[in-house]
Amino acid sequence: MVEMQEMTCVRCPGDLRVEVGSALVDEPGPGEMRVRTMMSAICGSDLHHYRAAASLRDENGWSQWALGHENTGIVDAVGPGVAYPAVGDRVVVFGIVGCGHCVHCRRGEAMFCADAQHFSRHRHGTNIACLLAPARNALPLPDDFDWEMGALLSCNVGTAYGALRKTEVSGDRPLAVFGLGPVGLACVMLGKARGAVVIGVDPVAERRALALECGAQVALDSSDANLVERIVQAAGGEGAAASIDTSGHPAARAAAVDVLRTQGTYVEVGVGHDPTIAPSQQIIFREVTLRGSWLYKQHEWEGLLDFVRRRQVPIKSLITHRFRPEDAVQAFKLANRATTGKILFDWS
Repeated sequence: MVEMQEMTCVRCPGDLRVEVGSALVDEPGPGEMRVRTMMSAICGSDLHHYRAAASLRDENGWSQWALGHENTGIVDAVGPGVAYPAVGDRVVVFGIVGCGHCVHCRRGEAMFCADAQHFSRHRHGTNIACLLAPARNALPLPDDFDWEMGALLSCNVGTAYGALRKTEVSGDRPLAVFGLGPVGLACVMLGKARGAVVIGVDPVAERRALALECGAQVALDSSDANLVERIVQAAGGEGAAASIDTSGHPAARAAAVDVLRTQGTYVEVGVGHDPTIAPSQQIIFREVTLRGSWLYKQHEWEGLLDFVRRRQVPIKSLITHRFRPEDAVQAFKLANRATTGKILFDWS
């Protein structure tokens, strides 16, 4: 009998608790790879799990899985039929698992697959020593991108890149970013790299300061009574050509539309459920375009790498804290305060 090995993993029972425990190391099956994690991270969506009621997580069976969906590491085993990747390859693991054969999966848009599985909801997430995933989820990480950059690109910077591509911001198209958590900060950084004037908005002073470091021309308090007017003026008097909301907050969503110039574009990235937009006044009479943006598409990966490389975008400056996985309790408590930039787990 082969003795099964155990590995470290970070689980989330809910009710503002995480637990550092263990899980069995599985062998990859047909079409699968196993990735030895070098870096993982805490995403804002992980905090939804962290803040959820334990009863809800137990009811859905989520508590059994390791948390997270941001991962980069080394392939240490592959299953039968896998031609790529090979053992020893450096990869980022794309964060959603599709069926692999529907029209959306064939387009590299697994998030739209009717049978999509999510790491940490349907299978072990990425805060685990060895991650089992379909080989088709492997994105190559070139040697000029280190492990920390790989973890950032896997979701945080990739999500910002996917949203920015929908705005067409540039030197003459100012951008307003609402919510200056890690994704919002990445939007600021990439918007600046595209030459845009960027205005950041957040209620937390620490995050406004981070936005200025990331290249925002101005960072405003969302509680400012004259917020819309101040953004319009900072954008040159006509309003922003595009706005992105990463917070999901109703007031932020409404303001993100109000600050737009005629025929501007609003992109929603943050998850929220409150209706906040009045179509006639805010959309129809100014012909505003509303877009949703979820993660990024697998076919955008090489473009993302090329953009960061050519523009020399200093994405590692988004990182404010690094932890070992055994310190996950402390890391999540810090992340829950919503005052930091990106928080990484170093598994190397």
